[in-house]
Amino acid sequence: MMQEMVQDTYQTDYHVHTARCGHAGGAARDYVLAALSRGLSEIAFTDHVPLYFLPGEDPDPGLAMTRAELPGYVEEVSALREEFAGRIDVLLGLEADYAEGHEAALEEILRAHDWDVVLGSVHWVAGGWIDAPGSGRRHEIEGSVLLWREYYRLLAKAAASGLFDVITHFDLPKKFGHRMPPEAADAEAAAVDAARAAGVAIEVSSAGLRKTVGEEYPAPPLLTSLVAAGVPIVFSSDAHAPAEVAWGRDRIEAAARAAGAREHLSFRKRERRKHPF
Repeated sequence: MMQEMVQDTYQTDYHVHTARCGHAGGAARDYVLAALSRGLSEIAFTDHVPLYFLPGEDPDPGLAMTRAELPGYVEEVSALREEFAGRIDVLLGLEADYAEGHEAALEEILRAHDWDVVLGSVHWVAGGWIDAPGSGRRHEIEGSVLLWREYYRLLAKAAASGLFDVITHFDLPKKFGHRMPPEAADAEAAAVDAARAAGVAIEVSSAGLRKTVGEEYPAPPLLTSLVAAGVPIVFSSDAHAPAEVAWGRDRIEAAARAAGAREHLSFRKRERRKHPF
């Protein structure tokens, strides 16, 4: 994969949704305007992939785009790219769930359009959502050790699949305040190793700062481990409203510096570029 070194300061947000996913609001154009107002060099729209691994055409309209909405999403982002050319780079991306055993179906979706960046996520763990409202109860009912270990097993498979450029929210099960138990530390370490071996990037995301856990993704010790392993980073807000674009950027950049990172990535047509910060 090409890695071009770019020697200027480059402000990015690599995780931004649209109203099509059913749990975000605001016009897509307003996200771009917000990015401009905050001095970003580029913004990557990465709305949720249709839930290809669940039955039906629209299994949960509150969580992801439908297959029918995907072409309109591509057209809108492409139009915004043209409208704002020369002022800010607008990237066409996707947040794609990894679902074990359904890799071919996801590959089919990814082949249909010319993406700039594909984020890989794990939300469906042990037969249910790990981060949807009410999912925190699963830790008491099913046990945190089981959920964390299964999450990291799937995250390692996602990293190794070759389907994704960036792995998102590396410690997502903590969202509602359920910290990883020590018994799952080996699974976390295996996921870090899988990311290193696969050459994927991970996001440093401010989204966790807005959640119950009140901490960026990944947690500082985990981010330090990832950086030490040589895993590159991108900066993300996981914005679901225009006001959230680049939210907490100073805090996540400080966290990345504290972890030892000295550069971040951007992408074009799934090829990476390096930017010192």
